[in-house]
Amino acid sequence: MRTYVGGQEAVNAVEFVELAYGFEFDIPMPEDFRELFLGMPDETPEQRAVRLAAAGDVLGELRESSDTDEVSLLNTLYAEQLMSVVQLGDGVTAPHPPWSRKAA
Repeated sequence: MRTYVGGQEAVNAVEFVELAYGFEFDIPMPEDFRELFLGMPDETPEQRAVRLAAAGDVLGELRESSDTDEVSLLNTLYAEQLMSVVQLGDGVTAPHPPWSRKAA
């Protein structure tokens, strides 16, 4: 099935949103549910703030519908767990303590 917005074909969800709103996004759009709540390793602080705001909105909608929808309830629980995960480091390695070096 093909999706068209204003006569232009949208190949994926990001293109669909861009065509629908009429402008390109400066941030990479997360491709799945996990990336929305976990983030991407190379995101800037601005991208992180935008992603977290969107994730908070999605989580709020899931919480509202979780009273009547079991799938929303499970997605809410999963999203809350993902948001509580702490990313380990930023790719910078710490120096090894002196006692961990091999003897010469």
